[in-house]
Amino acid sequence: MVVLVWSCTSSASDPFDTSIRPATLTEPEDEPKDSGETAPATEPTEPDRTIRRATITEAEEGEASAPAQPSFQEELERKKDFLTLGGLFYQRADLLGSRLEGQTRLQPKFPALVNLYLDARPSERLRGFVVGRLVYDPLDSTRSGPQTLLDQFWFSFDLANRVFITAGRQQIKWGSSLLWNPTDFLQQPNPQPLEGIDLRTGVDMLKVNIPWESLGAHLSLMLTADLLGPSEQRLRYGGALRADVVIGDAGELSLTASFLQRRRPRYGLDWSMGVGPVDLNAELALVRDSDVRLWERTPEGFAPRDFGGPKLLASGGMSTQFRLADVFRVGLRLEGFYNSLGYEDRAFLTWLQSTGDYRALFFGRYYGMGQVSLSRRSMYAPTLSLTAVANVSDHSYMSRLEYSMVVTTAVKFFVFVEAPFGARGSEFLFQPDLAVAPLPAVDLGLFRAGINVRMRL
Repeated sequence: MVVLVWSCTSSASDPFDTSIRPATLTEPEDEPKDSGETAPATEPTEPDRTIRRATITEAEEGEASAPAQPSFQEELERKKDFLTLGGLFYQRADLLGSRLEGQTRLQPKFPALVNLYLDARPSERLRGFVVGRLVYDPLDSTRSGPQTLLDQFWFSFDLANRVFITAGRQQIKWGSSLLWNPTDFLQQPNPQPLEGIDLRTGVDMLKVNIPWESLGAHLSLMLTADLLGPSEQRLRYGGALRADVVIGDAGELSLTASFLQRRRPRYGLDWSMGVGPVDLNAELALVRDSDVRLWERTPEGFAPRDFGGPKLLASGGMSTQFRLADVFRVGLRLEGFYNSLGYEDRAFLTWLQSTGDYRALFFGRYYGMGQVSLSRRSMYAPTLSLTAVANVSDHSYMSRLEYSMVVTTAVKFFVFVEAPFGARGSEFLFQPDLAVAPLPAVDLGLFRAGINVRMRL
């Protein structure tokens, strides 16, 4: 564990000088001479209360024209804001129902996650940020001993308020779609996009951001490093270039190019815009290789498949909200995904599971998602939402019903139940095909229900 300690001291004189100075006595105009005569007694006079113009010396004038130094209270407040601590507490209580060999099984899980961050800002142009993560589940043998992860660890500064530089592990997510982001080149796909919280850790990189406010655009350059390369050389370097620009009523357009050591370049386009009450978005990715191995069926069995020429991946959707009976708010979201690298033969499910090349929600060729939510017109009113996800080419479906409520501005409460349906042996109702690969028997998923609590610390 690395602890960064920042120290900041300052000294400044008080602009208001309240020290007591000795009075200056001037010589009286008619002072009696020492002639041996006694001066006549005089009547006591009233003190002179005449307001006279102050005389400011040259030194005092310099002090008065100097900029005012921060007061003690202002300096104290600045030091209080120098370091901020906070985080997220995320507790889940899940119950999984499954069936194996004619017997129904119920498996409880109680995973917990805590994110703690330190946010140091020694000045307006310098910032250091660290997020550590603790994962713990007393009912899971692999997580019963707490696991620690480093989510973010970066330092940022600027050059003449024109170029902004961030170095270290940073959170990054590209793409405007909710479930499928083919242009998110620097991250692996989110394994649980329906949870409403992204638990992927950050990416180690150096990011340079150059904004053009007059054009409503900015350019980002990234240099990355990770340990996800082949076994003979784990360390690999990469880079990416992304330009974002606002095109008037046509919405916002993002162009991306990604370059990774021992990989072919990838190019992406992300567009979003509003048309009246409807929000539209689309993502296009042009790729010439894959993150995982691709396979094909031959008379001899399964064999690696040549990638061939460039392939296109695309996702897009629309969302809108409208009032119902002037009391409720209804939200609708539709989304689709075309994966030219996907499979239509269900037998590949078992084979990819055996080789470790399976990626959830990226197995099939065509996917779709529909979501509807209902709530009262208040952030503290409960929200009820229903989501359905479909692997269209595999006839496999997943539905999720969720009830959420904001208890306070810092606490949110969720209750959900989700269930797969469709053809047995399909993606969401997976059962291994022993004729393809000798995988151990897997429980047939029936449902998953749970209670989640998220609290900002």
